[in-house]
Amino acid sequence: MRKFGSIRVLCALALLASASVLTAQTTAPNPDPAITSLSVMGVVTDLKPDTRQVIVKTAAGNEVTVTLSDRTTFMRIPPGEKTKDKFVPIAATDFGVGDSVFVRGRMSEDRKSLPALEFYVMSKADIAQKRERERDEWTKRGIAGTVSSLNAATNEISVDTRTPQGPKPIVVAANAQTQFRRYAPDSVRFSDAKPSTFAELKVGDQLRALGTLSDDGARFTSEEIVAGSFQTIGGPITEINVEKQEIKINDLQSKQVVTVVVSKDSTMRKFTPGAGDLQEMFDRLPTFTLQELKVGDPILISSTRGADPTRIAAIAIVSGVGTLLQNAQGNRSVSLGAMSLGGP
Repeated sequence: MRKFGSIRVLCALALLASASVLTAQTTAPNPDPAITSLSVMGVVTDLKPDTRQVIVKTAAGNEVTVTLSDRTTFMRIPPGEKTKDKFVPIAATDFGVGDSVFVRGRMSEDRKSLPALEFYVMSKADIAQKRERERDEWTKRGIAGTVSSLNAATNEISVDTRTPQGPKPIVVAANAQTQFRRYAPDSVRFSDAKPSTFAELKVGDQLRALGTLSDDGARFTSEEIVAGSFQTIGGPITEINVEKQEIKINDLQSKQVVTVVVSKDSTMRKFTPGAGDLQEMFDRLPTFTLQELKVGDPILISSTRGADPTRIAAIAIVSGVGTLLQNAQGNRSVSLGAMSLGGP
């Protein structure tokens, strides 16, 4: 058997990939990184008890038929655990559809079947509980804002955070133990953020940090930092495709037609006139659905900056913003800012 270090890494990747497995819309270029000559990682989509087979679907949408036997070792990975001595032996029936798995064996040449020697499981319920704990942790011990300056010599980041009283500057201190991640281009998912470094941070980035705030509220010692480069565009809707979950707008700034892809992770809010900054009001605005929009409606969209400026994945969409766009003279000063950041 190979050293367990490689298994541990692959298990971690499997858990990260599982969040988007069932919502993947396109197939990744071959070869699928979730399928190797000795393993597959993904989500259980079907069980065939009569033939002792399990269908595993990868994040790229490929399926592998895993065959179980009396030789197969079954283990459950408790949430957050990374070492084998913390894994729990389970029975061959102690998993189900929707569970994330990492399976070792020898893959067939066509990469479509694998006899399982080792079958590692993280249950759907465990993943949900883990995410809930992470979400609660970030809510209680997290801050969000815009990077205003960087000091590479001291590893300090000046951030303008949002408060009910308006923007508030905070110095975020990083150290050797701080984990850096960066939001992936064209992705609205917190779980898709990639490993990063202090050096990749830029003034203007939207940033979230997990850690401890000083008693005076002026300094924040970070354990984890997630940042990204975001944009806000706006204009009237020219086309709506509910089936494809896509909207086309005439971007007032670039003067281009932009296709906006809406997903279950996109936040949609309706602006209502009132006092206060749009960023401050955002969380209190009423929600709406794609079906409620009409051609001609002016909207604002927040997204990551991807390779193709004419096609973006929406993080947030705000309707009812005609007056805002007019006052902003083509959207040059309107920003959805730090509310764009997706959470765990």
